[in-house]
Amino acid sequence: MRTSTFYGWKLLAAFWVILFINLAFPAYGSSVINAYMVNDLALDRRTLGLMVSVYMLMTGLPAPLVAMFVNRYGVRATLVLGSTILMLGAVSMATFVDTGAEAVAVFGFIVGFGVMSGGALAAQTGTAFWFVRRRALAIAIILSAGGIGGFVAARTMNSLIASFDGNWRAGWWLIAGMALFAATVAALFVREKPADLGQLPDGRNADEGAGARRKSVHVHITNEEWTFAEVLRTPTLWLLLFCSLGMSGGFTQVMAHAVVHLQDLGNSAEVAAGSFAVLVASTLLGKLMLGVFGDRIDPRYLWAISVGFFGIGMLVLLDATTAFSLNVFAVCIGLGFGGGLVCMMTVLSNYFGSKAYASVIGVTLAVQTTAGALGSFVAGDLYERLGSYTGAFIGMAVLCFAGSLLLLVIRPPMRTQRQVAGGIAAQAGS
Repeated sequence: MRTSTFYGWKLLAAFWVILFINLAFPAYGSSVINAYMVNDLALDRRTLGLMVSVYMLMTGLPAPLVAMFVNRYGVRATLVLGSTILMLGAVSMATFVDTGAEAVAVFGFIVGFGVMSGGALAAQTGTAFWFVRRRALAIAIILSAGGIGGFVAARTMNSLIASFDGNWRAGWWLIAGMALFAATVAALFVREKPADLGQLPDGRNADEGAGARRKSVHVHITNEEWTFAEVLRTPTLWLLLFCSLGMSGGFTQVMAHAVVHLQDLGNSAEVAAGSFAVLVASTLLGKLMLGVFGDRIDPRYLWAISVGFFGIGMLVLLDATTAFSLNVFAVCIGLGFGGGLVCMMTVLSNYFGSKAYASVIGVTLAVQTTAGALGSFVAGDLYERLGSYTGAFIGMAVLCFAGSLLLLVIRPPMRTQRQVAGGIAAQAGS
């Protein structure tokens, strides 16, 4: 089947809608929902931290399994399955969850796995197939759905629950309906690869040369298709993962504890929710930075800047009691996480190619979210022991600053001559 109009931009629109629903509302909306639920069910902070920790683990640990599913059954089937699982989890939260253990089981395991399988991994894999020279822009576009959706989700959930006299279950009914819509969009509009429609990545013509793969000499985009085994053996991957630990651990702490921490400092529930909405909206600034400059400046440098901003935000959060400090905290965390996340995904794609991308992202998310889940649980446990989040927040800030400095000196990986020869031999034998 051949179409004259490049389908990649329409595909990005479909991915954007799916991530707007499956990523933003469970991730950001649940922070508001859970604050109401904790009060209604009389749950302690340790349980709240455990809920989010399990959720984060399930949005990362199963990533290699989801990557295998993507490689075998395709992007569309994975997104439909994940959306369906998310819908079932949301219905369960809305109907029978009445205890901390049930909340951990349903929100942590079922909702978390639905977000994992119906979210960014599959969408980013599809994007990597359809875009090469405009890859940074394309990834920034689809991941902007998280920032825009999160800004909408936080305020929508707070207003919705308030209109139902504090009934937090109403929020989960909304998420269930939206997840069903996301499954429908995936089934109808997602296409796997440009070749399926007789097209080439970026809408190129067949006679464009290999030079079209590289938009700027300042951005490293590999011309080799790394194997997954080769990627695992390069130190660059593991150094990049270390650089993400402070941001991933800090963000789960913010997701789980920022709203209640701000209330502990004397801020009202409305003010806390409002600052969280500013935080989510600020993620768009970071993603916009990559969209504008990420195809001209190596995203690794933009990543370093983002992680540094995130560390500053964690320190400001410690005593965010004025309008100025609340805005600084929200903007730094949002800018840092939004830019850092998109930069990380773009760097991995640029450095290792699209063939191994799903598997590389699977391992990356497994490591990253494991660290993030530990960060959330440790923060809750320290609060119960010491009555303060100070140690947890400072620890994440230090990791962020260390990662920022390391990103400035890391160099792109290069395949050895033996690896290149092996890859050529494998292609010849296939």
